[in-house]
Amino acid sequence: MKIEITEAVWIDTHHQLTLTELAEISGLSQGELQQLIDLGALPPLNASAGTEFGAESLELARTACRLRDDLELDAGALALVLRLLERIHGLEAEMRALQAQLPQRIL
Repeated sequence: MKIEITEAVWIDTHHQLTLTELAEISGLSQGELQQLIDLGALPPLNASAGTEFGAESLELARTACRLRDDLELDAGALALVLRLLERIHGLEAEMRALQAQLPQRIL
């Protein structure tokens, strides 16, 4: 199996991205990103302005692009899967935090 990296983007975690920049580097169109925003799966930094996104939004948008390409999902299905993945990550973090509180001999 050959894995090929075709593009790498270095983003400062404090850098804010516009919708246009997010579209250029995520692989999704502005329309697709707007649908994810409207469905609540891709929240902007400021809900009232809705034009700037943090670095974590790029990871989310790239995940959405891979899901769209690999599974041929529409925007509604993408939004659902992204929310479920977010919930899974949250539950895993909770589980790790609870496991860290247990005495070592129980693990």
